[in-house]
Amino acid sequence: MAESSNSAAASGQAQNAASKTTPKPANPAFRMLGLPNFRFKLPSRNWLIFFTITGSLTAAIVYDRRERRRVQEKWCDLVAHLSKETLPIEQTRRKLTVFLAAPPGDGLRIAREHFKEYVKPILVAAALDYTVIEGRREGDVRAILAEQIRKHRRKAGEPSSVVEEVGNEDIIADARQKIGVVEEPGPKGDLVIGRHTWKEYIRGLHEGWLGPLDPPSPPAAPAEEPEEGGSGEKG
Repeated sequence: MAESSNSAAASGQAQNAASKTTPKPANPAFRMLGLPNFRFKLPSRNWLIFFTITGSLTAAIVYDRRERRRVQEKWCDLVAHLSKETLPIEQTRRKLTVFLAAPPGDGLRIAREHFKEYVKPILVAAALDYTVIEGRREGDVRAILAEQIRKHRRKAGEPSSVVEEVGNEDIIADARQKIGVVEEPGPKGDLVIGRHTWKEYIRGLHEGWLGPLDPPSPPAAPAEEPEEGGSGEKG
């Protein structure tokens, strides 16, 4: 009896061991595709770190784009009524002036991208015309704005010895004036983007309105001093 019980126990253990070592049949779909039998398990520590960092960055980018799109739609909806206003045929649309300048130690591309992503969609939604003044170097915005103001002062009748050059804008303005086309009444508006651009804008206003209309005279050439000549006697 003892031998039979021992043999039964041994056979049961052998069957259990055989059942444990028997591999799980592969998924028929994976087998037809030639793929191995995947076993779902918790990723390793390195994979968890990789998935966490990648997922966090992806979520931050998606959130930023979604919020930017939402804010753009908000402001576009607020100014959309301007695009539905009708104008008489003899009036031109209000035109804004946008000032851009390269940030200190950087190029103009950063300012252009900021304008295209955050400002231009709102201007397009409002159907406003605009012109862009770009300062590629430090002081360009100040010089351009000051010259525009001085030109406006000369047209207003202030005395000046500078002879104005007729440009394309002047020709277009004269042609519109002859056919009776006028600008939309009201302030046009200046849009200044960037703190450094704002500093140059204020300096340009100060120089244009408070400065002289005529450029400073060139400095006089220094007078040549007579050379001290003398022949010495050799002893």
